[in-house]
Amino acid sequence: MEQPLPYYRLCFVCGEPRLGRLGVRFRAAEDGIVRATFTPTEKHVGYPDTVHGGILAALLDEAMVWAVYAVSKQLAVSGELTVRYNKPLSPGTTVNIIGWVVRQRRNVWEVASEINDGNIVYARAWGRLVPAPEETSAQWQSVLQTKSNRANPVQ
Repeated sequence: MEQPLPYYRLCFVCGEPRLGRLGVRFRAAEDGIVRATFTPTEKHVGYPDTVHGGILAALLDEAMVWAVYAVSKQLAVSGELTVRYNKPLSPGTTVNIIGWVVRQRRNVWEVASEINDGNIVYARAWGRLVPAPEETSAQWQSVLQTKSNRANPVQ
């Protein structure tokens, strides 16, 4: 069974749509794979009928961060991110965003993510993530929320 992951209301990817954010909410499966869906609109294009590559990169990066969180309950930051764009994504296409940890070596997680519509893979990413500094992580943890507990931060 998938569990919803927390979010930060001001985050560009997972934050509140009414605040101009994308509103993508990730869920974690028992195996640590995280998933979300997203339907880009015309406001997300970089060229006519083509979603901006930076939007796709942000979605892929976010999936990797939540994949680390799903298996470790640690907040991490990207140290390296490589994106492979396979096919232009048109606005109005609902896509799946998937992230998973490939392996952990010391304090470095090697993580992968993908954006697809069930048939076509639009983009894939690979990255190395490291734990957020302890003080920063504590501050970030204090502002995370869950849908069922919006008024109180996740502890």
